[in-house]
Formats: sequence, structure tokens, C-alpha cells
Amino acid sequence: MTQLSTFAHFAKDNRIAPRTSGINTAVVYTRVSSKEQADTNLSLDIQRRIIDEYAQRSNIKVEAYFGGTYESAKTDGRKEFQRMLDFIKKNKGKVSHILVYMLDRFSRTGGGAIKLAQELREKYGVQVYAVTQPSDTSNPSGVLQQSIQFIFSQYDNELRKQRSIAGMKEKFKRGIWVAKPPIGYDVIKINGTRTIEVNSVGKKIKKAFIWKSEGMKNEAILEKLRSMGVSLNKQHLTKLLKNPFYCGMLCHNMLEGQIVESTHEKLISKELFLKVNEIHQNNEGYGVPHKKQQDAVPLKVFIRCSDCNEPFTGYVVKAKGLWYYKCRTKGCKCNKSAKTMHEMFIELLDSYKVTDTLKAPLYKKMESKWKEINKESFDLEQSYKKQLVEVNGKIENIEESYYVTKDMNKETYDKFYGRFDSEQQVINKQLSKLSSGISNPMVTIEGAIGLSIGLATEWVSSDIDRKEKLQKLVFPAGIVYDKKNGSFRTERVNSIFELIASLSSDTGNNEKRQTGGKTCLSPYVRQKRFELSCPLQALPPQSSASTSFAIAASFSTTLFQTKSLNHRCIEGMQK
Repeated sequence: MTQLSTFAHFAKDNRIAPRTSGINTAVVYTRVSSKEQADTNLSLDIQRRIIDEYAQRSNIKVEAYFGGTYESAKTDGRKEFQRMLDFIKKNKGKVSHILVYMLDRFSRTGGGAIKLAQELREKYGVQVYAVTQPSDTSNPSGVLQQSIQFIFSQYDNELRKQRSIAGMKEKFKRGIWVAKPPIGYDVIKINGTRTIEVNSVGKKIKKAFIWKSEGMKNEAILEKLRSMGVSLNKQHLTKLLKNPFYCGMLCHNMLEGQIVESTHEKLISKELFLKVNEIHQNNEGYGVPHKKQQDAVPLKVFIRCSDCNEPFTGYVVKAKGLWYYKCRTKGCKCNKSAKTMHEMFIELLDSYKVTDTLKAPLYKKMESKWKEINKESFDLEQSYKKQLVEVNGKIENIEESYYVTKDMNKETYDKFYGRFDSEQQVINKQLSKLSSGISNPMVTIEGAIGLSIGLATEWVSSDIDRKEKLQKLVFPAGIVYDKKNGSFRTERVNSIFELIASLSSDTGNNEKRQTGGKTCLSPYVRQKRFELSCPLQALPPQSSASTSFAIAASFSTTLFQTKSLNHRCIEGMQK
């Protein structure tokens, strides 16, 4: 008869969690929610003493202590809490328990805490155990009991939040501002009493209300405030002038549409505030949405006049249905048909076009240029990575000496950990500066060349938003129209297209890259100087050229960053 032992190697084991049944080791986590709680019945010393007593009675060996400070348990992103979880993951199978005073010391996130406790049990074989709320989570009944306690901790948090909001609402209704005051005010606390008073900046802002009531334009007000040391932008000034807080009236989301009289110091009178806002509302165009883009004139603002340097605007002759560009300066008399302007711009874009026959040799030249530019960065990156490995090793060594073998006291640990942690942060910062942001530069180069091949076609076929982004990508500073010569001047060209044009000329193209008599290009920027282009954050997938579009922006930005950061990184490494 066949023995069962013959089939033993076919048996399946539960590999979900490491076997910790024979292990009786734990990590301890203590915390308080705020600095004030440190002196209450839940003080850190009391928590640790009671946990240590339980561990001694239960014959549990404590491997490491975490927490020991005040951290809110509303989220599980706490620094000490995460350090404890990292320790457990690093020592998988060597820790059987997390000992806490109460479960709400572990977490107050409810469902999040339940999920985390489940992951610790199933993946790492670690049980969360509260010494004052014992429950055996090795069976379903204990898991249920612990989950209910986690839910109650979250419920308690929500009740506290509700009471806090109710108290804030009541204070707002009584005219007491409990949030951070706007610019021009300081919060003063004397003997526990909180007051809001006008500061020196507020006295200058008061003049802005007076100037506005006298009819002064926002630009002039901003200039005067800047000369007095108060720097604001246009939007901030408009928001400030419309805020009734300055005349002693409160409006807040918690007041649910009500306006109440405040108890804080008033900056201006109600009459002055209403007068200023009446002027604002009577402005031409108030409340009317402003359409910045016109599909028929994508080059408006982008093109400037060579005589007065003012940007062009667009207008339509309704009788003919024809669009024109014109200079904004009165008497400049610089008008041009939109159709003609677009034809000239397409011709200009074509001057940066790469022919299919030059694609392969140009790719090789740009690949060589990329490697030449980044050689210094790659060497620096390897050096920093080597330093990072050494520092990480030192941190692991002192953590083992302090938490595991107990050969190091806390004072020595804190001294060395602070030093090594600072070194680690400096190295990581330098590495982040060196990062090019391009995972595959060769694919990036190919995409950039691909965009250059169809540059004019891409612009013609795009919608207004993409047209504007593309023209800013190629010419970050815009272009100038010379009405005397009837041609364009380019003050600055995106470094990637400048490089493509320059390398294309080396491979046999027309040296000046000009396609017609009307298009006049400015001299190229020297290859050693890379300008920062207009980076694009996100582009909708409109065509096959979309990827190339984003790639060109990324590659161009990287060329600039590589050159400018290398020298700073070298200096950092030498220090």
C-alpha cells in the first residue's frame, strides 16, 4: 500500500503571511495628539510604562520603540508611524505584535485602520494589540471586536469635528472671526484673549481704498503700493477691494449666506467700501465673460509691432467677413490681412522643417549632442548614487545598534541619525536636480525630429488652444512684424528647434534655413547657450504629432536644465 509520505512534496502551504506563531517579539508605538496632551493621563511616559509592564508579564520581547511624540491620528501619514511600518516590512517574519496603549493611539481612520491591520496580519503576520483593550485577532471574533473599536475611534473623531464646527459657526454669528485674517491684520493674544488688529500693511491698504474711490486705476494703485513695500498682483487687489472684512462685516461659508457685523478693528468705513465697489461694478464690461481667444486670429498678442513693440490685436470687417491684425498703438497704421500673416507664419515654421532624407543623419547628430551635454551629469549622478548607498548603510547600522542589539544609547543615536539624515537629504536633492525628466532620451529625440518634420502642418490642423501652445513652444518670446520690410523677426527660438535647424544645416541644408524672400530670420543663438523653452504640462491627444509636441517641450527644457544645473551640482559635491 502506498504511503501518504510519498505525496508530501505535493502539499500546498499557506504563504500569505510569514510564520510568526513561534515568535513573541513586538514593536511599541506611543503617541499623543497634541503637545498639551503630554501632561494628561495619556502622557507618553504612562503609555510606555503600562505597555512595558504588559510585555514583561506576557514574556514578549520588545524589538524597537516608535512614536514618543505628538502626531494626529486623523491620517496614517505620520512620520514615526511610517517609520514603524518600514521597520516591520524590513524585518518581515521577525515581529509578531504592535503594542499600543489603546487602539485609537494606533489610528482613528476607521476603515483605513481596519484595512491596514488586516494587511499587517495577512502579509506580515503582525497583530495590532492594545494592552488596555485586549482582543485576540487570531480568530474572527477578535478581528470583529477590534474592527468595531476602530470604527468607534473614527466616530469619536467625527463627533469632535462636529462640535468644533458648531462652535466656530456660533462665534462667526456673534461677529468673532476665528480663521486667519486677510492681509493687513495681525492676530494678537494677550492672557488667552485673541484680538485682530490692523498692522502697518493695513494702513497702506487703507490708502488703496481711498485712491480707488478717487478714480485711480488699479495699475496705478499697484505701482504706488509697490513703492511703499506692499507687493500685490491685479487679481489680489481686486479680491481685496471686494472683501467686506475691511469695513467690519463678516462673510464666510459657515455663515451660509449671511452677513454679520464684526467685533474686530475696522480698516475703513462702510460708506467708503460701498463707494469703491460701486465704481468697480460700474466699470465697462463688469460681469461680462471675456473671450481671450479668437479662432480666426491665433497670432494676436503673439506678434508685436517693430516700431512701438506693442502686441497686435485682431478685428473683423463684418461686411466682407475678413479678419485683420493691427497694432494697438493709435496712429501706427500697421494693418495686415490675417490670411497673409498666417501664410507668412507657416513659411517661417517651414524654415525649421526637417526633410525625410535628413532624418537619419540628424538623429545621429542630436544623439551625439545629447550624450556630449549629459556626460557630466551622468558622471555626477553615479557619484551621488554611490554616496547615497554609503549613507543608507550607515543609517541601517545605527538603527540596528539602537533598536535591535541595544548597543547604542538614544543620545548617540539621535546625534548620528541627524547627521546621516541631513547627508541623505542633501544627496537626494542633488540627484533630483540632475534628473533629466526623460526616461528614454533617444525616443525623445526621434519625437522632436518627428514634430519638426510636420511643424507647419501641425499648426494648421490644430485648434486655437494648440496653435497658441505650439507657436509659444517654437518662439517663446513671440515674433516681431517689420511693416517696412513686410517680414518677421525672431528674437528667441526654442533651443530644440534651434539645434535641429543648426544641425540640419551641417548635414547639407540651406545654411540660413530661409525659404523665401519675405521671411527674415534673426541669427541663431550659439549652440553652447540653451534657452529655457515654454514647457507644456498636458496636451489632449489630438493627433499623432501630440506626443512629439510634448516630447519637444520636454527635451528642450532638459537641454537647458542640464547645462545650468551641472555647475551647481559640482559645487555642491565639492562642499
